[in-house]
Amino acid sequence: MPRVKPKRSNPVIDMTAMCDVSFLLLTFFILTAKFKPQAIVAVDVPMARATTQVDNVLVITVNKEGHAFVSLKEKATRYAMLEQMSEKYGDRYTMLTTLTKNQKEFFSLVDTWGTPVEQTPQVLSLDGQQFKDYQEKQMKGIPYDSLNNQLGDWVMAARYATQGDIKIGIKGDKNTPIEFIKQVIKSLTAKNINRMILITTLAGPQAEEGEEHAAN
Repeated sequence: MPRVKPKRSNPVIDMTAMCDVSFLLLTFFILTAKFKPQAIVAVDVPMARATTQVDNVLVITVNKEGHAFVSLKEKATRYAMLEQMSEKYGDRYTMLTTLTKNQKEFFSLVDTWGTPVEQTPQVLSLDGQQFKDYQEKQMKGIPYDSLNNQLGDWVMAARYATQGDIKIGIKGDKNTPIEFIKQVIKSLTAKNINRMILITTLAGPQAEEGEEHAAN
């Protein structure tokens, strides 16, 4: 009697549900991802192992040429900072008292600022592309010498705008001469600002690219 071979059928797996889930997850990650903005001031931040992550901080960035820039995330605080500086320097530079609401709004959208206060009205009158070119090629930092301590005044304006509820961080390039950092600290202590943090990147295998911390 001949052997009867059972009929074999190839199993069919419905991948529709898996594809749907995959696309839903991909869409979720795309919509919720936060991309790190391009840094206006390029600095190679030194690394440290003993660190603490910080929030609500005004960052003073010092590049290797010694130019100082201020960065702040909160839009409302930036707006209030500019109003404080306009009030302080308005008698000396009358153009500051005539800043329009649009110019102030424009300033509040700028993450990093590095312009002498007397040039502020002119810079805030630039259009989008002109301002971008200015940031990349002409922005030379905020003065912080003993005779023209505008950096200290910007920090005081931020403290006033937040009623003192803000930390002051200093971030320098690892090739920045220490004398520049000392001068920045001196410009702050001249305003009775004696508590500061040094911002670094975390060294070692736990470090995440671009993550910044405050060195203890």
